Amino acid sequence: MSVLITGARDFLSSARTAETPLTPDPEAFLRERAAASSFRVEQIPLDSLTDWRLGEHLGHASGRFFTVEGLAVRTTFGTTPRWCQPIIVQPDIGILGILVKRIDGVLHFLMQAKMEPGNTALVQYSATVQATPSNYERVHGGRATPYLDYFLRPGGRAVVFDHLLSEHSSWYLYKRNRNMIVEIPPDEEVPVGEEFTWLTLGQLRRMLALGDRVNMNARTVLSSITYASSGTWADDDVVVSHQRQTSDGDVASAMTWLIDQKARFELDVRRTSLRAMPGWVCDGHSVRHAEGRYFQIIGLSVGATSREVASWTQPMLRPNPGNVAAFVCQLREGTLQFLVQAMAQPGATDRVELAPTVQLTPGSYRGLEDLPPLAGLLEGDPAWRVVDSVQSEDGGRFQNADTRHLVVRVPEGLAVDAPPNYRWMSLGLLNRLMRLGYYLNVEARSLMACLL
Repeated sequence: MSVLITGARDFLSSARTAETPLTPDPEAFLRERAAASSFRVEQIPLDSLTDWRLGEHLGHASGRFFTVEGLAVRTTFGTTPRWCQPIIVQPDIGILGILVKRIDGVLHFLMQAKMEPGNTALVQYSATVQATPSNYERVHGGRATPYLDYFLRPGGRAVVFDHLLSEHSSWYLYKRNRNMIVEIPPDEEVPVGEEFTWLTLGQLRRMLALGDRVNMNARTVLSSITYASSGTWADDDVVVSHQRQTSDGDVASAMTWLIDQKARFELDVRRTSLRAMPGWVCDGHSVRHAEGRYFQIIGLSVGATSREVASWTQPMLRPNPGNVAAFVCQLREGTLQFLVQAMAQPGATDRVELAPTVQLTPGSYRGLEDLPPLAGLLEGDPAWRVVDSVQSEDGGRFQNADTRHLVVRVPEGLAVDAPPNYRWMSLGLLNRLMRLGYYLNVEARSLMACLL
């Protein structure tokens, strides 16, 4: 069996390979797979959901999948000290796994054209495996999950990345998924299902730039990749940022700072009844805020001939439009650095994680004076924007949850006045922290994936 040698240089080479004969046109492949199946997504009242029961919380009759519950929050972070909200509780640890293989000397990624009912563009590229235990144990009675054994029992294959990472901590309570990259030896044959195809990182990079082509679960896995060159290319600032400031001392200093932030902010959450939340309406139709703010819990009836189950009903969280996640970056002392904030979110496993410079839903703020710090930088010179794309969030739980992803590079030397819970970090340092526990939230990781 061939030796597995995947490393940062191999990933960079794949990122700079824009074409492969295996999939000449990634957009055409998505269109073909969408045309090969039929889809139906309809909103229905919560009390019309099959096998779901709405009482003090909303749950499935099997006791599996997930529940929607009420949450009472008290915190010293931000401008709102107390509030109530619905939240999704899904304790199962799912697998988000991508298979990689060296084909003709270039790393390729086995991606699935997957339909998710909440995606604005229904069919997007997903990880090779995207499944919770409820799915792959076939509680729904559907088909088996392809390629699952490569991740549950990798055997002699190389596990390039394997870490538990958090999910959307404003909408999930303590949600974690197992993010994995497993390398297949070049001489091992891998059957390719009709919904699957091999792509280079360069092709995925193009899909990310266009937006709404690579789903959230794939982006969080891709964010784990780091890059380095052999010196044969003129490295750009993003590659250099991946390689710089990753010493143990830098990591220890960043961890100490973040622990200080966790100790500084209080966060107390208490699960409560959906029917006992002030300011929220819970009836047979939906769970919604009385003023129409934030988000609502709705019911969906779904049909998809390409999924493990041909039809089903489920609750979905539908946010108000206008989500934004943005990094401000700047060349500082010769290295491109990214301004991150220590943010407390009600569903975070460890209270506080590193988040983008700006993370907001405009409908959550009552006026310009209520916007988070540094939001004004996003309206600067359009030439500063090095990433500007709209990406879907988890289309299996959230409907039409589109987030504008921005990376704004401000001029070197421009003064940026940031609060104490903000800190400049290189991509290399962020990548190291990601591998040490619950340090980066999913919004930050999604932005990092867009910097491929």
